[in-house]
Amino acid sequence: MSMNRAIALGPVPTLWSSDGIGAAWAAGKDLILQAKPKAVQLHSWEPRPTIDRIRVALAEPELPAIVGVGVDGIAKRIAKGEWSEERGVQTCVELARRAEDCGAAALKFNAEGGWKRPPTSDEAKRLKKFIRVMLAAVRRAFPRLALWFTSYDHPSFHSAFPWLEWLGRDSPITESYWQVYAAGLGKEVNPHRGKLAARVRSSIASYQKAIRDGWIKADVPDGQPGDDVDLDWRPYVQLHHVDAADTIALVTMYPTAAMWAVPTRADAHGRFAFLAACELHRRGFWGQGAVAQFQLANNLAPDGVVGPLTAGALGLADSYPRKKPEALVVQSP
Repeated sequence: MSMNRAIALGPVPTLWSSDGIGAAWAAGKDLILQAKPKAVQLHSWEPRPTIDRIRVALAEPELPAIVGVGVDGIAKRIAKGEWSEERGVQTCVELARRAEDCGAAALKFNAEGGWKRPPTSDEAKRLKKFIRVMLAAVRRAFPRLALWFTSYDHPSFHSAFPWLEWLGRDSPITESYWQVYAAGLGKEVNPHRGKLAARVRSSIASYQKAIRDGWIKADVPDGQPGDDVDLDWRPYVQLHHVDAADTIALVTMYPTAAMWAVPTRADAHGRFAFLAACELHRRGFWGQGAVAQFQLANNLAPDGVVGPLTAGALGLADSYPRKKPEALVVQSP
């Protein structure tokens, strides 16, 4: 498989805990074993030995793994001159080596506020140069390791972020996972049905503006010329405070969708959405209209909404959430 060819993995849960990746696996193991996803993401600088334990538990020695690495701390040290460019590059190459050594399908950079600086400042110039040099070094060292990315879902709202260096025409990154987090804050923490879809539409409009402005390379339709060197748009959804039916409807539309996070950010709706998405994917119902197609195949009204009857047909009646998305104590990564 070409390093630039899209990898179709279906629903991919992210394992994360503030107590470490081993603790995340220990607490999330039962859910992962029930869902049996075709791939997992470990949000950690140290994917081993946890990925080995997951593969043994699932009896999948070749289970694809995505190694997600938060890199805001690196940005802050580089920008302030606390780290040399060379040290930052060596650190990222080492992270890529760890991903390669554990047989990862991709290394995913999670870059957010730490990379924002006034565009004409010396710190911004330092960070922009570092991104270009670092990505080139990682690509040279590991030419077959896919490089992915995740960050804000509205690039046009974050003009101080170095989008061009991360995702522009010369970047080796081939998939970007946009954090379409529909849950709000305070009294609006539980979004109404349809808010996730609305957020996605707004995100894509912002993304398209960034393309027009030359910040980001485009997502060429699958199979068309240029698809092997484009930037694929993928959703990164929350597993909390969002109605399960909305989450399922979105993730089934994409070859791969990331889900944040097991076990620390998953309420009853999120856990059910994850289970249902994995079951649909396993049964071959994926892509546009997947839920309605499953419903037709099981003599149900094809409304495209996973309700209690569809949950029963999926063998998940006991997991179907009977209440609205729960309040959740949120940890910060």
